[in-house]
Amino acid sequence: MTADIPPRGDRRRVRQMAERGQYDADTVHAILDASLIGHVAFVVDGQPFSIPTAIARIDDWLYLHGSRSSRLFKLLADGAPVSVSVCLVDGLVKARSAFHCSMNYRSVVMFGCAEPVPEAERAELLYRFTERLIPLSREHYRAHLAKELKATMLVRLPLDEASAKLRTGGPVDDAEDLELPHWAGVIPLTTVMGAPEASADLAAGIAPPAELAR
Repeated sequence: MTADIPPRGDRRRVRQMAERGQYDADTVHAILDASLIGHVAFVVDGQPFSIPTAIARIDDWLYLHGSRSSRLFKLLADGAPVSVSVCLVDGLVKARSAFHCSMNYRSVVMFGCAEPVPEAERAELLYRFTERLIPLSREHYRAHLAKELKATMLVRLPLDEASAKLRTGGPVDDAEDLELPHWAGVIPLTTVMGAPEASADLAAGIAPPAELAR
């Protein structure tokens, strides 16, 4: 993936507010790494669907996993074309007019066809997938059971057809509104991890791993 603007007709190309589009791998990867959920869009018999599912970027692939009995994952494993999107909202932009209110955000849209992960790689990549969602937890699980691996579908999409779109900064008001007596600015939004809360059935004396407690 290059930072060059794709040519007209390329489905990666950002059309609305094109100046906000970014195409370099570093930007796309950073947004995907900060996202826990992706919306997978696909079409079955002319009916569009969009399903939110957990995602994890590992190297130059986007991984998704779910039940082998899921319609979505059967389609993914069969190589059906899909589009996956993520969006992180960083702030509410309050302008002097409702028309110019906006949001600061980071988003990625990608296209492609998935492929099943080879059986020999699946167990290790499922651990890496989980650690993407719950950082520094790798050493705190029992081994996968054979029936769990059999029931789980793990697929991956290449990241060679992805683009990012971002908005940053304050409101862009009309010049004639700048002297109005209305507050304008940005209300930041953040997501933070809280202190670990023990399961109700956890045996006494088991503390959260130091990595998670941090």
